[in-house]
Amino acid sequence: MTTFLVLGALVAVATALGLIWKSGQGKLRASATHSVIPAEFLTPGTTTLLQFTTEMCGPCAALKPQLQKIALYRSDITHREVDAVDHIDLASKLNIRSTPTTLIVSDTGEIRGRINGVAPARVFLDAVDGTPTATQENTQ
Repeated sequence: MTTFLVLGALVAVATALGLIWKSGQGKLRASATHSVIPAEFLTPGTTTLLQFTTEMCGPCAALKPQLQKIALYRSDITHREVDAVDHIDLASKLNIRSTPTTLIVSDTGEIRGRINGVAPARVFLDAVDGTPTATQENTQ
């Protein structure tokens, strides 16, 4: 009986932690880092959707065509993909802890926001247009 209680408690804790993690996915957050993105990752005159990926990331592969389509239809937006493993120093500096993570970056390299995980196209468009109220993310 005690074994079942312990097992039930572990399942409940794991479920709660999973729900907490899931609640932060696909939402725009203000970036607490004051880093400037290097020019090699930007296109002059456009806002960049800078998508951090890894080779084995399934959600990254699903998100990529969506971001490419946004960039195709909006001349003021560029999509760039960055392999977090190949650019580990940059990913670490920017506190990229999971992929996909997409940074909304101004044409001057200023990070305007970040979206962890996959989100609908409207979330990315609103982020570029400055429509939503971003929640502050603790990135320490």
